[in-house]
Amino acid sequence: MKTNRKSGFFIIAVSMIIGFALLAGPAGAADEIKWGVLIDLSGPTSDWGKNQAKGQLDAMRWVNENGGINGKPLKLIVIDDGYKVPDGVAGYNRLVDSEKVIGIYIQSTGTTMTLAKKIVADGVATIAASFTAKFEDPTKTPFSFFVSPSYGTMGRIALKWIKDNWKDKSRNPKICYLYPDNTYGSDILNVCNDYAKKIGVDVGPDQVINWPTKDATVQLTNMKRYDPDFAFITSTAMNGAVILKNAKALGLQTKFISNIRNFEESLIDLSGGAAEGSYGVHPIAPYGAPVPGMKKLIECHEKWHSGEKGTNVYVEGWVNILSVTEALKIADKAKDLTPSGIRKAFEQFRNFDTGGLAPPLTFTDTDHRASMAAKIYQVKNGKMVDVSNWIELPRDAEYFGK
Repeated sequence: MKTNRKSGFFIIAVSMIIGFALLAGPAGAADEIKWGVLIDLSGPTSDWGKNQAKGQLDAMRWVNENGGINGKPLKLIVIDDGYKVPDGVAGYNRLVDSEKVIGIYIQSTGTTMTLAKKIVADGVATIAASFTAKFEDPTKTPFSFFVSPSYGTMGRIALKWIKDNWKDKSRNPKICYLYPDNTYGSDILNVCNDYAKKIGVDVGPDQVINWPTKDATVQLTNMKRYDPDFAFITSTAMNGAVILKNAKALGLQTKFISNIRNFEESLIDLSGGAAEGSYGVHPIAPYGAPVPGMKKLIECHEKWHSGEKGTNVYVEGWVNILSVTEALKIADKAKDLTPSGIRKAFEQFRNFDTGGLAPPLTFTDTDHRASMAAKIYQVKNGKMVDVSNWIELPRDAEYFGK
């Protein structure tokens, strides 16, 4: 691994192919398949980014130790953009123009939205950590994919769960949205406000809680005046933990539901116990869940990161690379290892099985929604426990691409 500080971001060239030579023999640089990773390792979401990068790098190592991409080693080139759009754009340009990657994983919603037209013009295959529905319509973003329901779909799943389990027939359940003032934070608002109105969930005043979150007492005090039954947090764990600690200190009775980026195992530790009893909506299995695909993750994590805590973000990193690997194998077998070939490969996914690490993934040439299903989890005795079965929304057109 090598690091080089340039233009305000770190670039980490990673080629973990330990043991691969034993499987495929010596491989020259021309045989490597390079995939870029544009991620926050030093900014306001770096807690999440570091676990995601660790999962992707471990999955790459496992893939290479188990045959690679039809005998070719996979190489991840990781750039830290610090969750800054200018650095993200610079990093993207370096990956595409200098590193000549065949595709890119991009974390930041702001960076992905800024680059959306350029990605189409460049014809670069991308996997996004930004699960905005705006990247699900291939007529607008033909090279964009992600391995989860969209933020909006998961927000609607949470609302459906609230309504379906509401017992007080004298009134509607009430909810407020807590989020940072950025593209990621506001992504679900229009869709979820509309859906809430349709199904009978009342929405109170939004509370903007920016990053880095030092204190949310003022916003939570304002929210308390509305007295919502539920509050939906869009954040990341190190920021969302502050919200939960402040809520506990204020003695709020509101039930908190975290979005996918806030609800991870580190939230439990960072909140100092304040996350106990809170909920999360999530499609990715918690680390250690009893699903078939988890065995190899645990073995690798314990071997390569002994003593460190595994998280569902780490699991998601594996899901990303396992999905990329499958698409690259299909494209390589078709002798079309190009962005266009990778797009066609992803669009052949029909219930792609990650061994229960995520719901089965499906893409078509007219619909890049990977899945419409997630579960509701609750923190019980310091563990993430599912309190619902899979909740799946119809794959209809009403909120498609919105």
